[in-house]
Amino acid sequence: MKPFLFDPFNSRLARDIRNSLSKSFLQALAEKDISLYQRCGADYMQQKLEPGYAEYIETRLAKYENAYAIIEQKNLREVLQQALIFWDTGLYFEMHELLEPAWKEAEGDRRKALQGLIRAAGMKIHAQSNNMKAALSMGAKAMADLIKYSGELRGYVGVESIMAEIKHTLSTAQNSFRAD
Repeated sequence: MKPFLFDPFNSRLARDIRNSLSKSFLQALAEKDISLYQRCGADYMQQKLEPGYAEYIETRLAKYENAYAIIEQKNLREVLQQALIFWDTGLYFEMHELLEPAWKEAEGDRRKALQGLIRAAGMKIHAQSNNMKAALSMGAKAMADLIKYSGELRGYVGVESIMAEIKHTLSTAQNSFRAD
């Protein structure tokens, strides 16, 4: 039997769960009300879902609790500061969703730097779904953006670790192609 893979790229239910949870988490951060994502998760858990979906929801909610606590404890209000916490806690889709409005408003080199972070998050999302071809493509673009425009992110602790993780993921993705 093939192990369950939570796959929002090929499952409408998985996509709906991911998107709803993410939206409720970002709203909870904005409104300082954790009940928003807790209630969203509880609503899904009341349904008779396959164990893999329930496991995803439980894991996500635990990550939300962790990220929320760090952000509140450190009083991080800037989008980039929060995005780096999302990266560190494995909330790559949420990082993408958080940064997208800032990217749309930004111009010039700042816009390119934010695009690099969004692509880095996309790389991790694809790698988690075992779509190594897409992860490789996104990671290469992310690295190019971050190398060229990293000056726009100076002062944000964590950007270097993101670049290191991109290199590691690119290496892993390339090795998976060699093994095939």
